[in-house]
Amino acid sequence: MNEKTVLVVDDDEVFVLAVSAVLKTRYRVLSARNGPEAHQLVHDENPDCIILDVMMDYLSEGFDIARRLRQNPATTRIPILMLTGVDKVYNLRMEVEDSWVTVDRYLAKPVEPAALLQTVDDLVG
Repeated sequence: MNEKTVLVVDDDEVFVLAVSAVLKTRYRVLSARNGPEAHQLVHDENPDCIILDVMMDYLSEGFDIARRLRQNPATTRIPILMLTGVDKVYNLRMEVEDSWVTVDRYLAKPVEPAALLQTVDDLVG
């Protein structure tokens, strides 16, 4: 069986459980609570897609993880989906700009299960 793996990186345990329940209908799901855990799992498991929250142990941790992954030749091609509620918390609209952080897609929380699955399906091919 060639099951694709998705890594969900978010410090909100309830959110991780909800997203994992949706993703497990099609994918093997791993989770990490912060950058160090995420980097270890990426190294150990080589996921097919990574879903990142923006704010975890500190305000921009998700962006920092994404930049580090893009700078490493071994992980630069792993698709990254930034999934966050930061625009709701700070009442602003986030735009992904390639010069600052390169993620493949951005979705705002809360996300509809069908939209999440469709986006991940698109990213992993």
